Amino acid sequence: MRDSARQPSGATRREEQSFDELLSAPNITDAERNQLRAEATIGHAAALLVLRGEKKLAELLLEVKNAVVEPDYQGNEEDLWLEIAPESQQLFSEEATEAIKAICMEVSQRRGYGVDWVGIREIMPTVGPHWREQVRERLTGKRQTNQGRTVRLESPRIIEDNLAFTNRGELAVYRALKQIQEKDYSADETIAIFPLPGGRVPGHTWEPDVLVTYRGRTGVLEIDGPHHNNRRALDNSRDHLLRDAGIAFVDRVTVEALDDPNELYAVLRRFLRRLGDTK
Repeated sequence: MRDSARQPSGATRREEQSFDELLSAPNITDAERNQLRAEATIGHAAALLVLRGEKKLAELLLEVKNAVVEPDYQGNEEDLWLEIAPESQQLFSEEATEAIKAICMEVSQRRGYGVDWVGIREIMPTVGPHWREQVRERLTGKRQTNQGRTVRLESPRIIEDNLAFTNRGELAVYRALKQIQEKDYSADETIAIFPLPGGRVPGHTWEPDVLVTYRGRTGVLEIDGPHHNNRRALDNSRDHLLRDAGIAFVDRVTVEALDDPNELYAVLRRFLRRLGDTK
């Protein structure tokens, strides 16, 4: 267990800060400031939408894979681009798009983030020299998979057991679950681990970080990322959607747990115990 007197790590301290505190930090670079302004705008927008009861619009903001502040083509104003996967484009009706733009502009004006215009565009895939072969494989369906479906045409950078991961946090959770699977359970009563499975709940396509099955029940683990505290209301709305769709238990792995192997194992064992006890 974690020592209560232990000082929080740098990552954890950053997690606890508000966007305004992060933006006022000394020695912040222009690139970091622009990224924080972008995330702060959509984070506040999503939280406001949830509190206003506009849950469908808030769910659409979860489809935003990346937010970028960049100068317009004349260099006189700053544009905020919300980048989404091509397969999510159909979810953004003209009415929904205009509503999202409007609330992002409202947030920017009220918080002083300096955004002059908001747009939505497809995220640009990253490709490598072998793009022809990779595109042919996708066209013929040979590489079609829901695992690690984040838009990319190049080979995934993190692979283990023929499974793709988008960051080291996901990999750490997978490895810890696999160790528990192999050491703590017998072959006739064990767990199954599904990293980054694509799925659909009413009105929304979703990619949980990790789906786990145990004792005839299904649970979801979400892995917290930077600035996660600003999305708590949005997470609660998403958790309700998953439970309504039959997911027995939803839990989260914090950044602090990722930094401490002992705490990570404790979090995962507690998750599995609760999943097994869920009725």
